[in-house]
Amino acid sequence: MSKVRLITIILFFGLLFTDPFEPLNIDFLKQKSNQHPVSVKKTPPPSKKKAGTLPAYEEIIKDFFLVDGLFSIYWDKEKNKFLMSIKPDQLDEVYLANLTRKSGDGMYYDSGSMLWEFPFIFSRLANTLQLIHINTDFRADQSSAIYKSIQNNLSNSIFATAKIISSPSKDDGAILIDATEMFVRDIGYVSQQRKGKYRFDKSNSYASDLQSYPHNTEIEITAHFISPKWTDSFTLPNSHSMTHVYHISLSAIPETNFSPRLVDDRIGYFSTIYQDYTSTLKETPYVRYINRWDLKKKHPEKSLSEPIKPIVFWLENTIPIEFRAAVREGVLAWNKAFEKIGFKNALVVKQMPDDATWHPGDARYNTIRWIVQPGSGYAVGPSRANPYTGELYDADIRISADFTRAFYREFDEFVHPVIDDNPITLWEEEKHNHAKCEYADNLQDQMILAWHSLTSQGHVDDSPSNLQQYIHDGLVDLVLHEVGHTLGLRHNFKASSVFSIEDLSTPDFTNHMGISGSVMDYHPVSLLDNGNTMFQTQPGPYDDWAIAYGYTVCSNHHYEEDCLESIASQSNDPLLAYGTDEDAFGLSSRGIDPLCNTWDIGGDPILYYSRQLDL
Repeated sequence: MSKVRLITIILFFGLLFTDPFEPLNIDFLKQKSNQHPVSVKKTPPPSKKKAGTLPAYEEIIKDFFLVDGLFSIYWDKEKNKFLMSIKPDQLDEVYLANLTRKSGDGMYYDSGSMLWEFPFIFSRLANTLQLIHINTDFRADQSSAIYKSIQNNLSNSIFATAKIISSPSKDDGAILIDATEMFVRDIGYVSQQRKGKYRFDKSNSYASDLQSYPHNTEIEITAHFISPKWTDSFTLPNSHSMTHVYHISLSAIPETNFSPRLVDDRIGYFSTIYQDYTSTLKETPYVRYINRWDLKKKHPEKSLSEPIKPIVFWLENTIPIEFRAAVREGVLAWNKAFEKIGFKNALVVKQMPDDATWHPGDARYNTIRWIVQPGSGYAVGPSRANPYTGELYDADIRISADFTRAFYREFDEFVHPVIDDNPITLWEEEKHNHAKCEYADNLQDQMILAWHSLTSQGHVDDSPSNLQQYIHDGLVDLVLHEVGHTLGLRHNFKASSVFSIEDLSTPDFTNHMGISGSVMDYHPVSLLDNGNTMFQTQPGPYDDWAIAYGYTVCSNHHYEEDCLESIASQSNDPLLAYGTDEDAFGLSSRGIDPLCNTWDIGGDPILYYSRQLDL
């Protein structure tokens, strides 16, 4: 009998008399087989990577550089790739996205431009991660039945997506996404805006800087655009190629005890607006909060106290040294208005060092930036507010370099405002948009006219020192206006009508009161007192009143409503006259109120323009 048949018989009888509920004794079988091991076919262990299973988190990141923070980033510069780590508790959590164009082409697109901001969540769909823009325009109390209808009838929007490329981390369950896919793209929608001229060139676009901190993650993208034909962008050495840099700031929404404050139409504030469907018994579903900073006294018991957290503006290191004093003066002038309601040093100015490692687009920093857009002298003062409460948290003012260069030109055409006027520009383009302000564009023309008028009539000699002081005061006026926007204030085109032409022609009066009731108007350079006071370099009575409504701590009233009403009810004071963009309708004759105009001063517009024409 062969050995193979013998082993088979032994195995058969061994199995026959073995308890089926007892494990098979392989050692026993080995002994019976005269030490010839039996080849038992074992079930193979499960594969480490089943079909469809994503690679291990730890395996993917081993060759990447870690940038740790709110969202940890893994970066491989050589491969032009970066990954983002998303933890389980970060899914469906609401964060804020803030987009800034750090640099443009100097013609179509300026630098330092705040684009937009919005609340978002990361949501997982199979092996895709969605960055979803949350709709905050329509709301209802979650305990109300109609809340379900809000969810059923109104949509969020997907901003971007990326593939999930790893299985969960063994340490904290985090997953990795291809963040290059999510963020290195036409994030400013240039291809759509310049349709037929430029398209996004992904192969030459990349992440140029990545930073992450405990409460925010900063992503800087260099985006390249190409054109199949020549364009009219004269600022490019070759208009077939255009490069932008975008800064994306992702931040947690800070938990504060900030109290929203309702809008009062007697006073001009930018606002955060939504429709509340919780109650159907209200006259309107609209809820409007003013946009304001969270200022609280460090010492509430004192009549004058520094705030716990002041409003800090950083002067970007691009501002020419010779203009920094004027910019600083324009910011700090607002402290006089805050002192009247009990805040000392509410605004603070700091200088951005040349070796700073943070970016002005970082939402933690309020900046004043100096940009170059040849031939354009303009400035804007946009800000960002919490979409749920109206609390301001970020502001970046930008001033064009040619605003100051313009005074060396001749004023070629005095009738330019007439022949080049688009009467509904402000109405059509601004529409309450605090990112749109045309003050600097026209102020530089006014300053050119006024300077040549003063020097030609002998009221001022054209020495360099006088010209420098003239530009200094003009910058202070401009910065005051733009900082006012970042404090939440809208335009007040009626403020310049509160003083008479006679008063504005008297140096003793203008020395004390200035030339207008508010810095938020569009003022011409006043020549009425022959150059004694030409600019509004201090907050006016309206500005003091508006700041009081927005920032007074109502601790002496049982109800805040009573406190605010006591302030707003002062609107009948002639010095507090208010009219804004939709009241002026730009520069057209559609405005009903003849005193609500741009680029005039005094209570008699006809008399003012008669004197201007005499120039």
